[in-house]
Amino acid sequence: MAKNGKTYSITEAQLEDMIKKASEAGAEAYKKEQSQSARRKVDRMLYKTKVLLEKYTWLKAYAKNSVYTLEQAEKVNDGMADIEVLTKFGIFDDDKTLHNLKRGVITVNMLMTHVDNMLEVYRENCESSASKTKQRQYRVVYNMYLAEEKKGTKEIAEMECEEVRTIQNDAKAAREDLTALIFGLDGILVCLLYTSPSP
Repeated sequence: MAKNGKTYSITEAQLEDMIKKASEAGAEAYKKEQSQSARRKVDRMLYKTKVLLEKYTWLKAYAKNSVYTLEQAEKVNDGMADIEVLTKFGIFDDDKTLHNLKRGVITVNMLMTHVDNMLEVYRENCESSASKTKQRQYRVVYNMYLAEEKKGTKEIAEMECEEVRTIQNDAKAAREDLTALIFGLDGILVCLLYTSPSP
């Protein structure tokens, strides 16, 4: 019954047509949402790769210099209280801060070992490539993120005798390749989604 109190009748064919149109609209909306969700995942993973590269030297220093075992702490501070006595009384057993610190340091060490291995795979792949662009992409990544004295896109463009936009494109392409290497299958799927045309 309509709001004004009138009733309407429809044929079975009209009802079927309405159901068909509604289901098609629902399916289309679902596909669109799935596509947008996939794009957001792609953007997040590419962003994570960029941040990882931007923080590379900082994370390497953290992994190298972190103190998370009692032995390391004793080496750093000889004046520290007797660790053996504190350990026997269980002082460190319930300290969640120390456990979290240790877990964090171990995680960063594992991550950076993995990233270093994947950067080496990427370097070897780029340097052995017949493509001058691929070779340049590694140099761009190295100078922009990995070198002790990092360089900006303008400086790299001058070194490579290229346009700034070319260097920006090289950095973007390199980050996409590194996303696939660093994140494995998820990274590969992300890159495939990223390069597929939008619906």
